[in-house]
Amino acid sequence: MARLFAQDYHTHSSTWFFNHAVIPLHKGELLYWKSRDEQHIHLHFFPVRQRLEVFSAYVDIVYDPASAMVMAHSCAECKDDPGCRHYLSILRYAYHYLSTDILQDESVETYFGEILSGGEHWLEIVQQAHIAVEGIYEPEADKIRFHLDEFLPMDVKALIQYLVTSPEEAAAESEEDRKQQAKVFTDADIMLLQWLHKHRISFNPRSHYYTIYKSGFASALALMQNSSCRFTVKETGEALIFGGQHPDFTIRISPLGKDEYSVHPVLTSELSAWYYGQPLWLFFRNHVHTVHLPFNQVTAEKLFSFDWRAGLRDLVYLRTIVHKLILNTGVYLDFTEDISFPVIYADPPHLKLSLSPLSDDVAMQGNLTFAGEAEIPLSVLRFRSTLINSAYRSAGSEDAGDPLPTAWFHIPPFVFARVDVLLNRFPNVNLERLEQHSQIIFSGAEEKEILKSAILDLSETEWEIEIAPELRRDFVYKVHLSVQIKAKQADEIDWFEYSVVYHYKDFSFSHDELASYFRSGEPFLHTEDGRLVMITNPSVYEDIDLVIRRSELRKDKIYRSRLMNLPYYQRLKEDNPDIAFGNDATLQRMAEALVLRRHSEASHLPIYLQTVLRGYQKAGISWIMMLRDFRLNGLLADEMGLGKTIQALSVIAVSTSERPNLVICPKTLLFNWAAEIEKFHTEISHCIVEGSAYQRKELYNKPNIKLFIVSYSVVLNDIKTLMDKRFEWIIMDEAQHVKNIRAKRTLAIKKLKSEHRLALTGTPMENNFSELWSIFDFLMPDYLGSIKRFTDDYINPPDPEQNSLRLSRMTAPFIMRRMKRDVLLELPDKQEQISWCKLTSIQEKTYLQILDMVKKTLFPTTNAPVNYINILAALTKLRQVCDHPALVNSDILSGVEVSAKLEQLVELVEDALQSNHKVLVFSQFVQMLRIIRTTFDQLGITYSYMDGQSRDRKAQVDRFNNDPGVSCFLISLKTGGTGLNLTAADTVILYDPWWNPMIENQAIDRTHRIGQTSKVQVFRLITKGTVEEKILALQQGKLEIFRTVIDHGQQLLKQLTTSDIRSLFTLDLS
Repeated sequence: MARLFAQDYHTHSSTWFFNHAVIPLHKGELLYWKSRDEQHIHLHFFPVRQRLEVFSAYVDIVYDPASAMVMAHSCAECKDDPGCRHYLSILRYAYHYLSTDILQDESVETYFGEILSGGEHWLEIVQQAHIAVEGIYEPEADKIRFHLDEFLPMDVKALIQYLVTSPEEAAAESEEDRKQQAKVFTDADIMLLQWLHKHRISFNPRSHYYTIYKSGFASALALMQNSSCRFTVKETGEALIFGGQHPDFTIRISPLGKDEYSVHPVLTSELSAWYYGQPLWLFFRNHVHTVHLPFNQVTAEKLFSFDWRAGLRDLVYLRTIVHKLILNTGVYLDFTEDISFPVIYADPPHLKLSLSPLSDDVAMQGNLTFAGEAEIPLSVLRFRSTLINSAYRSAGSEDAGDPLPTAWFHIPPFVFARVDVLLNRFPNVNLERLEQHSQIIFSGAEEKEILKSAILDLSETEWEIEIAPELRRDFVYKVHLSVQIKAKQADEIDWFEYSVVYHYKDFSFSHDELASYFRSGEPFLHTEDGRLVMITNPSVYEDIDLVIRRSELRKDKIYRSRLMNLPYYQRLKEDNPDIAFGNDATLQRMAEALVLRRHSEASHLPIYLQTVLRGYQKAGISWIMMLRDFRLNGLLADEMGLGKTIQALSVIAVSTSERPNLVICPKTLLFNWAAEIEKFHTEISHCIVEGSAYQRKELYNKPNIKLFIVSYSVVLNDIKTLMDKRFEWIIMDEAQHVKNIRAKRTLAIKKLKSEHRLALTGTPMENNFSELWSIFDFLMPDYLGSIKRFTDDYINPPDPEQNSLRLSRMTAPFIMRRMKRDVLLELPDKQEQISWCKLTSIQEKTYLQILDMVKKTLFPTTNAPVNYINILAALTKLRQVCDHPALVNSDILSGVEVSAKLEQLVELVEDALQSNHKVLVFSQFVQMLRIIRTTFDQLGITYSYMDGQSRDRKAQVDRFNNDPGVSCFLISLKTGGTGLNLTAADTVILYDPWWNPMIENQAIDRTHRIGQTSKVQVFRLITKGTVEEKILALQQGKLEIFRTVIDHGQQLLKQLTTSDIRSLFTLDLS
């Protein structure tokens, strides 16, 4: 039997302080409760009643039985003070009167969770309590009461006082309960409670309510709306509901008599009460809504008391300024039809300055032009009123001496600001003619120079400057150019012609004139009539100059350009409002189609495609066919998984040409194209071209083939044969394979002849713009110019941002890219597709060796008995060869090029990562996962990893879900098939099939589950002609049996016939 707290007692009892501090206690004068948690024992000591006067109410001790040491203590009086005399007294008492045997007694295990924001008791009170608000609907009362009695036994007033007390005072008061209570309120709740305490008239301690003045209720409502507390109407018990559908609120203005009008609210529901603030608070019984009305309190009170009588000036003010300011508030001003308005100009005016000679001086006259028809002098601004009634003259008219009409004019604040900036430039000028003539006079050379400088600094888009002919040579004209391009189809089928004219008011320039000026480097352009011109938007010239550089100039100053450049011109017009583009009827139809990305009439598709294709896929086909009809070519850059292949095949399917078509794709995708044809386009006769040179030549000569499918690796070897053919369509899949512009393969592909071309890729540009140039050089040679000029213009430009915009203008009409998020509603929650591949030569050789062994040892004769254990082992080996031959032969290197499936996995993963997807890769063979790890390490792909031996599973899952730099997770199928939540992923790749569908579905459900907000794409990698395909091709009944063979062994395998089993051990090389 050991003494309790012996180590701690010996540590403290040796100090001089100990004997002076301890309180002598006899046996039985301290009682205790005991409980335990996962690691520690908790002892709650308290004195008998007779010793309460000399001892603390309680001391809590946390004891670690493993180290036999006290871990912490807390005293009701001294908190956790190391020198607490009550704690030291307990150490002495325990050493003399208690043993460690008490720790062995049966005790209750407790768990005080640290998950909640506060104690369960206080949380429940706050969640169930309501604050009853009294006096909302009493118009005569000037006070509002907030009843807090449902928070009892919580003392809310004491809590609020604690919250507004300084920390030092709070600690002195030892209000531990207050701290715990404060934690169960949100920040918004606390702000409301503090506001009530600060703005209270009184607090009733018996009934527990605060009283405030109604004038401050709007401020309280703003806090209540954000609070988590629940509020009720005291008089009715109804819950106050904030927000919801915006109320229909109209302010109606109707005539009462001559020049008198009634202004009152029209509401679809009865208004119970309203409170002024910004915003206004409207009560419809217990529903509370806000309205943002820029009215002062006096105006709001007149409006809601139906006591607003407006005069004619008020009517105009409402129609102009108020109408503009409440446009976006959801409130509508309704002027009844029988109101007759005076003439009102409410739209912003145009500022105009006219300069004219006055003897030896210069007079500057200012006017405001409204709606291009009414002019008033700029001098009216001296009244600083935004709404004036003034006489006006018609714009451009001369003073005939007749009485002038009057009207109301709204002058926006920006007009005053602009004019003030201008006048501040002339502190000492003559203002004598300002009142009568709205003119400022500039005398002497110094003042005139100040005027010239000021006029030059004015924005030509904000001011209209009119200079009298006599002064033309003295001032610089700031010219904001517009350009008019008129185009028509040329006689040649692939060309169009156009003319270019620049103009501004009475100025007109040719492109050659502007080119000469910009080359000269002169600050101003000198016109033939002697005027000095500053071009303020030279970018419009630069844009047109790029257009002209792509054109040919005829002798009659007419330019001609290839038809494929027209979309760029059209896009330029959309991006630059200073460019006007006029087409003849033929070019206009083309321009409209390019904007719509389809013909105006719907494209005709076969009935079987109408039901198969999704809406965005039909749109993609329409776009390709539209480009085809205009002899243009395009790049379909849809994100992975959106069906680029079926869209391309649909275009071939509707083609009526007798010429064959050609698809060039990576070797790993040859059989995917064939599988898509067999699934959706069975009428397309096709041929996969592979094998020896002789075999390939024979295949090219096969008759009645509509589509040849070849790999990139074959094209270079067969270039002579391919160049002898002219294809209808050449479709380049995974077009980024031609990104190396100098590669022999790239150059060979671009030499092929076809009527139409199409490029497919989910990643049109991986590193730099030259890759995009190479794809366009295949689609439309010379469209982006030579690689040297392209490099100067776009790869190493002086202004990268501006040149990127220009490149976008040029390429955008010929690129269609849809992301999954763009077509989210059209996609199913989970898309599954088989991704086919074919054995490499090494895989094929290894596969055939195993088949030969099987035939010799397992099926020596037709009637030989079946050894199911050996068959099961042989099937596993065949499936491993499909994954990677290194799994069955350690002498084979584990590189990518040895396994077609590994090569295909790398392409799928890189494509997915390029589009910012997160990918799960499942395999049932841990050795295969290790090969994939090595491959990913070499490629620099960051991943999480988990197999049956992984111990840090949670860390790996958290890393994948939360680290944006980790985009791939390699998982053993059995290890990761259940219990994991991996909703960060939206792409699943099943590297090898697991024939029990429940296991596969469990793996897929790691990401396709509650919490997943993206569509999930599932790829099943299947090797063509092998046991993997044969399993999928079994009859449904036998497939159900075989799906569990791997899990349940030979007993279920016995349910297959010998013929079925033998069929599994063949290799279909067709």
